[in-house]
Formats: sequence, structure tokens, C-alpha cells
Amino acid sequence: MPAAVIPTATLEVFFDGGCPACRREMAHYRAQPGAEAIRFTDAAHDTARLAEVSLAPIAAIATLHALDASGHWHIGMPAFREIWLRLPRYAPWARRLRWLIDSRALAWAYALFCRLRLPGRCRDGRCPV
Repeated sequence: MPAAVIPTATLEVFFDGGCPACRREMAHYRAQPGAEAIRFTDAAHDTARLAEVSLAPIAAIATLHALDASGHWHIGMPAFREIWLRLPRYAPWARRLRWLIDSRALAWAYALFCRLRLPGRCRDGRCPV
């Protein structure tokens, strides 16, 4: 997936702004010290930015995506890890619990959450993006 430059941030996070839980979680992260290093992009409403980074809208709302300054994509739990590593209150835990964050069990649980959440966003076979 080609990447575009992230202005002034070291990480750009693409989240589903149409999901109340996702929106609350990203608002929490935005309020944390260190959040200025992260650009939060609402994938449900900023389709122009999705096109700039060649990220399919359905993929962007289905699973958390993060694009780092080197152009590397982090998808799912690795995207959360990248957020946490940039927030001083979370970074020590992200480093200590890397084995758990990167575990297959947690990846499976997050994927299940995403599969269960998405149908509520895509009614009648149509997604909002």
C-alpha cells in the first residue's frame, strides 16, 4: 500500500468515527500528553485522506490502521501498540506487554470484535463510506 507523508506527526491513525466506542477511545488518546505526535483521521468522514494514502474506506472503518512516518502500516493490535508507544503514560506498558499485544490470542479477539461491530455499521449491505 503506497504511503503519503504525515505532516508534523510521527503516526497517523485511521479510525471509524461512526463507531461511538471507537470515537470515545480516540478522544481519550487525543487528550493524553504526547498526542501531538499522532494525527487522528476519521475514516468514516475523511475519504479524501483515505484516497491520498490508498486505504480502502471499508478496510479503514473495519479495523484500526496506523501509518508511521517511515510509511509502514500497522493494522489491528499493532496499530494500538504504535499509539501507546507515543503516549508517555501508556508507553511503559506497551513495552512491557508487547508479548501480549502481539499475541495471536489478542489479535484473534480484536478481529472478532471488528467482525461483530462492522455489521452494525453496514446495514442492508451498504457501508457509510
